[in-house]
Formats: sequence, structure tokens, C-alpha cells
Amino acid sequence: MKITGQTQYIKETNQDKFLNGSTGLPAGEFTVRVKNIEYNDRENRYFTIVFGNDEGKQYKHNQFVPPYKYDFQEKQLIELVTRLGVNLNLPSLDFDTNELIEKPCHLILKWKFNENEGKYFSDFSYIKPYKNGDGVVNKPIPKDEKMKAEENGESQPKASLNDEDNPFANANGPIDISSDDLPF
Repeated sequence: MKITGQTQYIKETNQDKFLNGSTGLPAGEFTVRVKNIEYNDRENRYFTIVFGNDEGKQYKHNQFVPPYKYDFQEKQLIELVTRLGVNLNLPSLDFDTNELIEKPCHLILKWKFNENEGKYFSDFSYIKPYKNGDGVVNKPIPKDEKMKAEENGESQPKASLNDEDNPFANANGPIDISSDDLPF
């Protein structure tokens, strides 16, 4: 798929400035390659990048394409392709998604709670560029006890109004506050 467009919000022409800044795989850091690009949107509003590691585990990331309504969408695309080693001729956003295939990178994923399902899932955070000589990174971050409890429907007990730490817990009746102490 050929991506075409012009930046509308980004005025920077030095693409290197975007190097810094921003399912199967759990949260953590992993050395991966772009295994495939999927086109599953009839209107060509986005494409899906399939990242895979040496263990055969995958993570899919949907990436919107130009034109954009917001500046952060434009910046996200520039940072993504820059960190994957694709050179753009900014302000032009033209590139072929086939250039992304087999590009190595370090994928950073974080845990995010899905309230509808009551479960945590791994969510795309950012990509660190892969440099020659970098070793393979495989650092999953396991769910902690609090996350597991939250998934099992166990919530933390909330503080009671009768708690000892509540300064108004033992007040019987109205609370006497001088009008001089009120800010209004």
C-alpha cells in the first residue's frame, strides 16, 4: 500500500527529531520484526502492522493514514516510520508500507485495563529503534497481585466515613465552623 500525503501540522523537516520522544505478547519490552502488513479497511483509513518475535508470538498495531484531523496523529505516523528506519522527505508523508516488512525494533507494551471485559490487555506504548549490535530483548512484565485481584472482581476496600482517619467521623450533628474561617 502506498501512503501519500503532506503534513498539515508538523513544520519540522528533520525526520531524525522524531526518533526520541514516544496479541500474544504481554506488557514489557520485546525485540520484534515487522512480519506483515494487513489491509482490513475498505476505505483505506488505516493499515495493521503485525509485529512478531522469534518465539512466534505476535502483536498487531493499527495505524491511521493521512489526511489527519489532529496533529498528534501526524506525529505518531512520523515517529513510527522513523523508528522503523524508513526515511521520509518531510513535509511529504509518502512511503510504501512494503518498506516496513522485516524491519527490526524494540516494541514497548504496557498493561491497560478494559472495563467492559474486566481484564488487562497489552497496549502499544512506543517503539525503540533497533541498532546494529543490539541484543535480543525479551522482558515481559507480569501482572501484579493488584491487577489479578482486579480481574477477579476483588476491589480494594474503600475508606468508611466512620474511619478513624476521618476528622468528621465523631461529629454528632452540625459542624461548627466560624464564618471567619470560610474563604467566601
